Amino acid sequence: MDNRTVINPALQQSAQTVINNEIIEEYNRQNNIDISMTTLVREGATILEKYVVTSRLEVASGEADLYLCKYNHGDYVAKIYKRQFAIKQEVVNALLKIDSPYVAKLHETGTYNGYPVEILPYYENGSLQGKTFSEDELVKRIIPNINEGLHAIHEAGIIHKDLKPSNIMLNSDGETVSIIDFGISSAVEGNKTILVTKTGMTPEYSAPETFKNIFYEGSDYYSFGITLFELFCGYTPYANMQPEEIEQFVSVQRIPFPEEMSALLQDFISALTYYDISFRKNKNNPNRRWTYEEVCKWLNGEPLVIPGEGVGNIGKGAMPAYQFLGESYTDPALLVAAFAKNWEDGKKQLFRGYITAHFRTYNQDIARKCQAAEEEAGRENGRDDIIFWKLLYQINPKLKGFYWKGYTYESIPAFGRDVLEKLWDRDHSQFPYYASILEEKLLTQYVLHAQPKNEKLKNAAAAIEDSYELEKNNGTDMRRTYYLMAYTLSGQKLLLLDGEQFRTVGELVGYMRTILEESYDRFESLCHRLVDYDGNLDFQLETWLMAIGKQKELEAWRTSMNE
Repeated sequence: MDNRTVINPALQQSAQTVINNEIIEEYNRQNNIDISMTTLVREGATILEKYVVTSRLEVASGEADLYLCKYNHGDYVAKIYKRQFAIKQEVVNALLKIDSPYVAKLHETGTYNGYPVEILPYYENGSLQGKTFSEDELVKRIIPNINEGLHAIHEAGIIHKDLKPSNIMLNSDGETVSIIDFGISSAVEGNKTILVTKTGMTPEYSAPETFKNIFYEGSDYYSFGITLFELFCGYTPYANMQPEEIEQFVSVQRIPFPEEMSALLQDFISALTYYDISFRKNKNNPNRRWTYEEVCKWLNGEPLVIPGEGVGNIGKGAMPAYQFLGESYTDPALLVAAFAKNWEDGKKQLFRGYITAHFRTYNQDIARKCQAAEEEAGRENGRDDIIFWKLLYQINPKLKGFYWKGYTYESIPAFGRDVLEKLWDRDHSQFPYYASILEEKLLTQYVLHAQPKNEKLKNAAAAIEDSYELEKNNGTDMRRTYYLMAYTLSGQKLLLLDGEQFRTVGELVGYMRTILEESYDRFESLCHRLVDYDGNLDFQLETWLMAIGKQKELEAWRTSMNE
């Protein structure tokens, strides 16, 4: 399956920077700029009186054209902007002063036919876009390089605002990397640490505050975290979401991590992408997004608190060590995670009184909740799992992961994605597990705990559980409910059919036309798969149409079928 993120289906393969077009159009009108006047530079032309153009680089860029040039037997890139006042002079002045192997050197600037030009290094090895790296490669090479590059940029008073794999180049040594592309960057004035600006960004890499036009150094580190996720996984965590969906998601959710990513890397990315910036100025508060200093300490192996999860977030002071399955835990959050992962052993710890006894020496409030859980289990036979589940979220009120019967998911969207993947693979082995979740109405309970103000998600969870009850009572196939659960919780907008992926109804119709042209029998067979002889839609197709907002069209179609 193709896991590449596409924010704008029209852009398909590239995660492009989104420029505020209204601002640009108004700016162009006020300054009498005609974009059509920008012309391609021919081979052999001389730029800034010394850089000879050898070829045009086929690099997707909405703001500029790039040309490979020769000067003194060296290769350079001339970046010619398509707007006459595209370069912010204060950013240029700051860039000219930066001398870091991890930041693209701005050799000089000028104009060509009235349009701004920047002369930059040529990176023959290309960018990191489309490349993946092992955890060891990220820790030893990529993370230190980018961290130092961002530090140099921030020390110069620049906020990059568009860090992503395509803006990180592999140097000629094939080992180190450099940050490029400051086309939408901004310079911080004086002693200010924060910017309020409406310039562009790439939504899938953007921090929550940037959707409100707020940028600071930590915003670049958030993008750094998303970039690392993609460099490890090969895709971003917000695949196929629209900008408004990403904005809503990142403001309330933690990133859903894949199982193959180690806890070490998950914690690091979580720390870089912590959404709350309330304590950004308080270096002593552990609940602040990591930036340069914390990354340096982490690389040096120093123990650090993960924002929103570490010691001090539950209870007061360090918890006395709790021994569980050969490990010692002094952090209630980590202990809860261990209980959730080792479900049956965790339940034994509770119902044999061990957890209650331990917390009596440390936190009386948690001890009382443990005692109440033990007593409830004694009264309600067969309810051990749900009682234990509720207690985990009581011990750690900040818990955002979705845990149930030994399966742990970083978030509810991560659970939804896993369900969809298994449905696509026709793996029905987890159906009893899904049924147990819906039987206990865990989805609505989870939302009430993790996102109590999210009415949309609350209503969606209730709708999924109602669908389950209806189909269970009618004895019908549960796959429709499971697909509904998968699409609703994951935010995924892909239809998978015959190994092909479809994001829009138009793409699906185009595929069906192609099949019809090739073979009527194949077309007829496909139609019967999508709509059976009784007029019932394929489960995946129906729930996908609902996921992409075609509910009204579905209802109109059903009405026409019954007439």
